[in-house]
Amino acid sequence: MEISEFEKRRAANLIWNGAQDYTIAPGFRVYDSQGRAELYWNSIVGAIHRHYDWKKLKLFYNTFSETVDQTVYESLFWIALENATFLKEKDERPVFPYLRHEYAIRELPHVKPGISHDRSDVIFLGHLRRSLGQNAGLPDPVDVKLLDAIELPPDLDTDGVIDAIATTLSTFFTYRRPGEGKEEEKKSPINPFSLFFLRRRKKGEHGSLGPVRRLAFGYGEHVEEYGSAVLDQSHLSVAFAAYSAQTDEGMKEYITDYFGKSLLDDRTVKDWEKTYCTGNHTDVHLHVTRGDYTKEMLEKGYAGKMKKQAIAQAKANEDAFHAKEQSYHTQIEKLTERIRNSMLVHLDDQIVKSSYDRLNAGRIWRALELDDDRVFDHRILGDNGNLTVDILLDASTSQIHRQEVVSAQGYMIAQALTACHIPVRVYSFCSLNGYTILNLFRDYNENDQNRRIFSYFTSGANRDGLAIRLAAGMMKDNHVDHRILIVLSDCKPNDVIKVRSGTGQYKDYAAGVGVQDTAQEVHAARMQDISVLCVFTGEDDALQNCQRIYGRDFVRIRSLNLFADAVGSMLQNRIRML
Repeated sequence: MEISEFEKRRAANLIWNGAQDYTIAPGFRVYDSQGRAELYWNSIVGAIHRHYDWKKLKLFYNTFSETVDQTVYESLFWIALENATFLKEKDERPVFPYLRHEYAIRELPHVKPGISHDRSDVIFLGHLRRSLGQNAGLPDPVDVKLLDAIELPPDLDTDGVIDAIATTLSTFFTYRRPGEGKEEEKKSPINPFSLFFLRRRKKGEHGSLGPVRRLAFGYGEHVEEYGSAVLDQSHLSVAFAAYSAQTDEGMKEYITDYFGKSLLDDRTVKDWEKTYCTGNHTDVHLHVTRGDYTKEMLEKGYAGKMKKQAIAQAKANEDAFHAKEQSYHTQIEKLTERIRNSMLVHLDDQIVKSSYDRLNAGRIWRALELDDDRVFDHRILGDNGNLTVDILLDASTSQIHRQEVVSAQGYMIAQALTACHIPVRVYSFCSLNGYTILNLFRDYNENDQNRRIFSYFTSGANRDGLAIRLAAGMMKDNHVDHRILIVLSDCKPNDVIKVRSGTGQYKDYAAGVGVQDTAQEVHAARMQDISVLCVFTGEDDALQNCQRIYGRDFVRIRSLNLFADAVGSMLQNRIRML
């Protein structure tokens, strides 16, 4: 199978994101039958890097080389690690259960073991069924026992995983670890640097094994190392060995190709990074875009393919909106009315007595009799002309199954605010390979560009604290008295760039660290007189995070019919306090 440059890059990115570490060298990647990077499996491979000693796993994996059942052993090795790693990740990162379920639903109809398939296909079929909560349905009791043995639990360390897999393969197959039999003892010692080396089998019925070969769950690409020979990216660092690799021109070009050309010149980007990428966000870089590509970029192929994917998702977002358009427009009208009523009560113009402006003939006598010169009417404009709202959409991969809903929610809020003549700006944020990306959909004066919000698509991780810090900094420059920031997020900050401590140690930007940092940035924004509100888009397990970050200033939309009431009430309460 021939794998395109684009899919190789995408597979590597999925692995880096799954590992939460872009310094690793992705030595094994997974593709589907069309040569496309497989989302779930590459994310799992990355998570395996995160939880286990990869060097030990590589040495063990290399013992399968040139054995009769090499591809069977390889398939069962990955199935075993997938099960154990999934059980480790499923509670911390809810996107994994979703991705696993979608993968199983998609692949199950195509897994039909037959004469031309090996035993690992049978085991994989039973594994898929179990992952969907079904009976494995394997007629041979020996295969059921093999499946039970290969589905490893999450509490084993690297040595425990290796011992368990080796024991299973020795029990059900002819596999022997080096040193377990006389024949194996005669073999030369394993060279740790030969793992994944693209070696040919001996001549015979088994033919040869190339770098990309079929396994039970897809097509695996075995590469010796990440470098130009694999990805044809001589402008990138060979293995991204340190955080400074982010500054390479190659990575900057890659991010630009992925998300679109930058809105800022190089000098401005450096100034922004110097201002915002400090403290917990040291070592992070910025990319601000509108998702636009030059003709030259589109001719590269990679940027063109990304643009096509973004267009396809935009169409899916709009199609989903049109499917319920009547209900959505009803909610927009209700939300508009609630905002407008609140503005009339709390932000209306006022007429006050003054010594200048429009003469009020009924008060002239006061100037003559009481020496009161306030015989003029002066109109004080309501604050509706002195209020702006920014809408910030979390566009991380954990939102992948909510893209249509989140884009619709952002669109409805923007439409209602626009109808009330309140300037609104909408953009999304995500993180990839050390960059935090802001994608601007519409600016304050672009009242006819709300449909651009449907261009929302998800990718990478999310550094919520930095995104809110950026939004607050941008809002300070609009020179109005009242500012509201509405964040649509699942409240699960998670990024590969770690947080530096004062002692030189590093902590993962995830879980408690990410939540605390985001809460601090929300507090800092509020101290700058920016009202920060949240529309919570996540699951129950992240509700506590939302409360810690935003306090009581959030709403959760459980039903489309409640959208206008929930968001309208939140905005009314905030306008009342302005």
